[in-house]
Amino acid sequence: MATTDKGNPQDQITPDPVDTGSYHEDEKPKPVDVGHQSKGVTRMEAVYREGKQSRKTFWLVGASVLVCAWAYSLDTTTTSNYSVDVSSYFNQHSSVLATLSIATKIIGAVSKPFIAKISDITSRPYTYILVLMFYIVGYIIIATCSTVSAYVVGESFVAVGSAGLDLTSDIIVADLTPLEWRGFASSLLSVPSIINPWFAGKIVDAILSRDQWRWGYGMFAIIMPVVLAPAIATLVYLDRNAKKHGIVNIASSNAARRAAQTLAAEEGKEGPHGMVTAQAAEPTKTWMESLKYNLEEIDAFGLILLGFGWSLFLLPFSLRTYADGGWKNRSLIAMLIVGGLLLIAYVVYEMKWAKVPSAPRRLVFNKTFAMAIIIDFFYQLAGSIRALYWSSYVYVGKPWSLQNWTYYNNTLTIALCVGGPMTGLLQRWTHRYKTIQLVGLCIKIIGMGIMLDGRMATNTDAAMIMCQILIGFGGAMSVVGSRVASQASVPHQDVALAISLLSLWSSVGSAIGAAVVAVMWSHEMPKALRQYLPASATEKDVKKLFSNMRTVRTAYKFGTPMREGAVTAYRHALYPCIATALALAFIPLIAACFQTDYFLGKQQNAVTNVGNDGLPLAEDHHNEKEQAPPKNKKEAFLRFWAGR
Repeated sequence: MATTDKGNPQDQITPDPVDTGSYHEDEKPKPVDVGHQSKGVTRMEAVYREGKQSRKTFWLVGASVLVCAWAYSLDTTTTSNYSVDVSSYFNQHSSVLATLSIATKIIGAVSKPFIAKISDITSRPYTYILVLMFYIVGYIIIATCSTVSAYVVGESFVAVGSAGLDLTSDIIVADLTPLEWRGFASSLLSVPSIINPWFAGKIVDAILSRDQWRWGYGMFAIIMPVVLAPAIATLVYLDRNAKKHGIVNIASSNAARRAAQTLAAEEGKEGPHGMVTAQAAEPTKTWMESLKYNLEEIDAFGLILLGFGWSLFLLPFSLRTYADGGWKNRSLIAMLIVGGLLLIAYVVYEMKWAKVPSAPRRLVFNKTFAMAIIIDFFYQLAGSIRALYWSSYVYVGKPWSLQNWTYYNNTLTIALCVGGPMTGLLQRWTHRYKTIQLVGLCIKIIGMGIMLDGRMATNTDAAMIMCQILIGFGGAMSVVGSRVASQASVPHQDVALAISLLSLWSSVGSAIGAAVVAVMWSHEMPKALRQYLPASATEKDVKKLFSNMRTVRTAYKFGTPMREGAVTAYRHALYPCIATALALAFIPLIAACFQTDYFLGKQQNAVTNVGNDGLPLAEDHHNEKEQAPPKNKKEAFLRFWAGR
């Protein structure tokens, strides 16, 4: 940062005005330690200002990101159904599903803080390019795999690519939308999932009926680069135009001034009227110094410890049934011990030595952000325990075609995707999120209660569908609430990190849930099969039905003792899983009560008084309390969508 000339009024830093009209007294933005602002954040503030000057280009960014979300949605709604065939193809259904779920969730989760930091120190469009490469390579490996190990490696690459695509899209939405529209805009990325399942079922049916699951994966190595190209090109175009027009330098200067003002306020070095002098620019670094600096800013070592720690600690829970000696197996014991030690090492390293911690103190001790982490962690933990083997249960318990089974599997997704934008509009209308989230968590608990009666939830189609819809709508109200709350509680510099950490701990919760349910399933299911299969069933039959779910569906017709016994065994093995998930679902409800219910206005966040362009908001900006009521419904409608 260049030294500021005290004689030039334009270079003097004055305190940001506060929008008092939109806040309760205890919600006014307070000085926040934002430190320095990364280049990627500053460049997106410049892109926003450039985009406002060319509305067509600005809307093109939104449309391009939405098309990318459509392709990503088509991917998840189809490829998630192929894992059953792939795992059964390698005769490792029960082990591969849980192990792969844990591994990919951990890999995708830990990669997100890396990707968030990379997007901060470079730019959003170049981050898109990086994660797209992982995505393409992963699906090429899967499409050509000849062993289950190669399949797992390919899924690991896809996990990084998918996590990056999802995260980068969320960050761009947070960069370009004010808080009042944040929940709605971010939920629009899920809208394609309302449409895709209806023809995704036909795609899955066509792929699996021809035993062409390899093509089902491989086609996305072609589709995704094509649909993502417009988003990347548009963002690069805006970024270069902003630099050409000097907008990047303006945004950078503004960010530097805000950081200098915060630093001076902390050190008591403010001049008259809050004016301070910016610090001198740092000397140019060598490439080695730049590499070291970037690795420190990403917190590469700490995140590697975290990723290996969780992976080694959780994988033994799904592997123990198939390892020689079970828990007495030395390899599993070693994995548990080393994983636990690495997690302890991560905590110690972050507290004592990390120069830029992946979970900085300002976030750890941020009450609203911490509650959002707890809510989503237990939400995903309970969700994994409830859902991992429910699809398999429906697969063997209902005489549905593959297409109808796929439709049912996507019912929850559709409910989430319809409920998301509706929740966003409720947040825009009320300018709050806390009460909406509490109601949603209660609805979700009711839906899980219906699932607890496995016989009713399988014999009655209406009950099966209703429980998915309630869980989906309630989940949407909770997820959108946590997303907006976490982003509202941090300055723009920390938004990408906040999004990635929320996703990280959500995925860790999901992975722990998968580990827990794998242990419960491997303990309960063999016993249930022995108990409910007919006396003529051999131990070989039990092992075959446990390891290959397709055998239950293809080899035995409904009404036969073997089929009915297997269905009953599935239902009894699932009961403790769903009961545990239902008990855990009350923890997010309690945590949501402790969140700060920030006002959702035109700010980029609720703790600094700046817009998405990085500039301070005017004092009289959006004073809804003093605005005259609308004269008619038309005026009320226009005010709502125009944000007035």
